[in-house]
Amino acid sequence: MSKNRESLSVQMKLTIFFFVTSVIVILVNIIMFININNAIDSVNRVYYTNFLINEAKDALDTVQRSMNDYLNTKSTYSIEKYFEAEQTYKDRLTELEGLNNGGDLGVIQSNIIKLSDTYLRYTSRTIQAKRGRVVEKYRQSYDTAEEIYGYINSYIYSLNNERFKQNTRNYTGLMGSFRSLEYITILVLVIMSIFNILVTGLYTKNIMDPVRERQIMMETHLKDAELKYLQAQINPHFLFNTLNAGAQLAMLEDADRTYDYIQNMAAFFRYRIKGADGDTTLAQEIGLVDNYIYILNVRFSGEIHFEKDVDENCTGVVVPGMILQPVVENAVNYGVRNIDREKLIKLSVKRSDGRIEVKVLDNGAGMTARRIEEVMAGTAGEEQIMKDSNGVGLLNVISRMRLYYGTEEVLKIESDGKDKGTTVTLFIPDSNGGDDV
Repeated sequence: MSKNRESLSVQMKLTIFFFVTSVIVILVNIIMFININNAIDSVNRVYYTNFLINEAKDALDTVQRSMNDYLNTKSTYSIEKYFEAEQTYKDRLTELEGLNNGGDLGVIQSNIIKLSDTYLRYTSRTIQAKRGRVVEKYRQSYDTAEEIYGYINSYIYSLNNERFKQNTRNYTGLMGSFRSLEYITILVLVIMSIFNILVTGLYTKNIMDPVRERQIMMETHLKDAELKYLQAQINPHFLFNTLNAGAQLAMLEDADRTYDYIQNMAAFFRYRIKGADGDTTLAQEIGLVDNYIYILNVRFSGEIHFEKDVDENCTGVVVPGMILQPVVENAVNYGVRNIDREKLIKLSVKRSDGRIEVKVLDNGAGMTARRIEEVMAGTAGEEQIMKDSNGVGLLNVISRMRLYYGTEEVLKIESDGKDKGTTVTLFIPDSNGGDDV
């Protein structure tokens, strides 16, 4: 319970820490986004005044041009164009008046508005005089309107020019502020990232230190257990010397079967003591199985029938030690040992689909689908598997082959159910690429 609470507390602390830092980063980005939008709006406002002045200038030119057209043609289109341009120009003047410019710009703007009022009065008089065919009057009004039009154009040019200079200065200032904002935002993000890395490093160090201590303690206990195990083992040289002495004695007494039995035992134990961690060949693994079956048949009066179908071109492949004999031993102990009918084990080796398939088939007790899943998942109960065996179970074989070959698909167990026998297939990558030797 304390470990669960500790892990929950660690998980909660890490969650809160990353949540807070994530919120800070999100807020920084939101602030940057808002400021960027404000800066863009400011830039748009800066140059909107120049746009508005140009719009007013275009409308003024259209008023003057449409008046001239009407005076020359008296067409309905010209007079409609005049009134439309006049209204547009008035609207632009109203917008300009709303800008509230001060200083010299305010004076120029005020002059434009006043002169425009006068100009529009004279253009209107000119149009009315033309309609009434009062030539002298519309000529006088036209000359005055044209003169005022020139003044207005000069003032608009001055206003536009001065406004552009001022807007350029404002734009430069805004861009400087925008860049400063970018630098500040990047700096904040960098600081937050460094802070996250430092805090995460320190925090994980505090978490991992107890884990490392426990790991060191476990390794110490494991080494101690291995030492005690080694101390309890029979000296290999003493074992082999004893077996050789027994073989020589059997030979002197003309006990050929006893001699063969002891020789097979010596070969079997010599291979076993060499260890399961070294590399060997498939041929040597099959030889170990032959020794094992021979020893069993002496022990059980030859009741185990062993058949082989081996492609010799496959036996030179290098494999991890002690992967085949445990499978055969498993077939004996859990497959055929307790059946009343013929006890049969078949070993086949062949190439298939770019790899070597080694199959161990028995006609024994069979396995349920659930039991197969338990064995493959490593939940079958290792203490039961280890009982009355050489100490290397199927789970050990599966684990070592997966590590050795770097793939999960190394062993398959198949059975049709109770008393239907079992087939275990080992999948070995073909080092010869599928070519016959």
